[in-house]
Amino acid sequence: MTVSIRSVLHNTQFKRADPVVEVEGKDLDTPVRWVFTNEREDVSSFLSGGEMLIIEGNALLAADWHGTLGQYVASLAQAGVAALVVELVEGVVRMPDELVSAARLHGLTLIGLKSRVPFVDICQSVNTAIVHEQMHLQLEVDTMSTSLREGLSRTGNIEAVAETIASLFGESVAIFDGDGLLAARAGRAFDAGNESSAVIALESRSRPVGALEITQRTMTSDATMRRAIATIVSPVAALYIDGGARMGMMHHLSMGPADGVHVNTFEAQEAHAMLEALGFAGSCIYMPFAFRFRSVVEGINHVSTMVERFEELSGCAVSCMLEGDLMVGWCSTTDSSDGAAAFGRHCMDALAVLEDDGIYVVHGRVALDTVTLVDGFAVLRDIANHEPAYGRVVSTMSALVDRFVASSDMDKAMRMLVVQTIGFEVAASPLLLDTLCACFDNLDSKTGACEQLGIRRQTLYNRLDKVTQMVGVDYNDKPNWVMLLFAAKLTKSWQEQHGE
Repeated sequence: MTVSIRSVLHNTQFKRADPVVEVEGKDLDTPVRWVFTNEREDVSSFLSGGEMLIIEGNALLAADWHGTLGQYVASLAQAGVAALVVELVEGVVRMPDELVSAARLHGLTLIGLKSRVPFVDICQSVNTAIVHEQMHLQLEVDTMSTSLREGLSRTGNIEAVAETIASLFGESVAIFDGDGLLAARAGRAFDAGNESSAVIALESRSRPVGALEITQRTMTSDATMRRAIATIVSPVAALYIDGGARMGMMHHLSMGPADGVHVNTFEAQEAHAMLEALGFAGSCIYMPFAFRFRSVVEGINHVSTMVERFEELSGCAVSCMLEGDLMVGWCSTTDSSDGAAAFGRHCMDALAVLEDDGIYVVHGRVALDTVTLVDGFAVLRDIANHEPAYGRVVSTMSALVDRFVASSDMDKAMRMLVVQTIGFEVAASPLLLDTLCACFDNLDSKTGACEQLGIRRQTLYNRLDKVTQMVGVDYNDKPNWVMLLFAAKLTKSWQEQHGE
């Protein structure tokens, strides 16, 4: 059991300071990695996440601070601080309203101390408890690892692997292969809607093997325990459920470009060869996706139903692989007669089936070629690996503004925006770029855009239809079309300022 904010509140030395929880952030059961004090405004630049920071209230009024309390809280939240603790004894005796509002906005736990206790005493007491707990946990992990290795050494099939794990932990276990198919099950039936479980990614030789899901009825496995289980179980499970070269190629494709933005010539050729080896013709068009499961046991059947319905459409197929609680893949079709936008709507109709389940769905835009498909996975994985919003279907384009603003490298941010929206082909066409910019300037009024460009309405629609054919987004898809126009305007400005 790790030391949490809640357990710190019950620490003897901490309780002497009369703590009061002013804002209960995301969860009082959030683990605390370390407790320390530092009253610099830029302290977040020295943090690595999980810290409980203690400061004196008067530090909030320091004359050499340049930012606002809101900016200070935002920086702490972004750094992953577990909680901010403020001593309210002298000078500043109540929590500033701005600090409280910002903490609520960013989900940061805020605690006030009403009595004075030396910070060194608090830090020493809590940090000693943290070290003791880490030593105890490591002992548990070592003991478990020895028992698990010994038990798995006597297994001869994947069913025996599941039985061994279930027996050792006294929990229910389900093992899935890389295709998301149930490979083995042990213990009593899962009650996914009413009990918690942990999903552990299994991998071997840097490629996915599948997932192990284990209930948490009598134990709570933290990250250290889950890593130990994965390390021991993965090579044994791979003996029976390894997807081989096919899974390796799918994993390589879905990792996206090496620079996280756009594939180079070699990567594009390599990806094209892998797609052909996987049986995809050059005429295929795709939509990449990623699913995060709260429980694979609970959610995988819903995905199977979605796949079956989608593949009833002429020429349509779904390819995917399971990496723990993450499933990554793409929808595809060899029948592009209805156009990219129509295919995109078919994909969205299929994914909408998952909206009410314990699955977080992230999808990219339609990819008309290998380059666009692989580029799409760069943003897809990044968004899917953030805090999951189970039950929601999110497009990568809808999250682009947040990614754009968060980037510290404007050149990379612009390349990312272009790649994920209009694409380099449209960006390199002054005619199409100017047309999109005119639509942006006139709030997407077709009449205003025609007047600005000096063209007829049919000419405008012909150009917009060409854009739709190239990027798979049409002007009836308002949220994504607005993002497209915004990207075009930024691209035009960037080109004019940088001569690119």
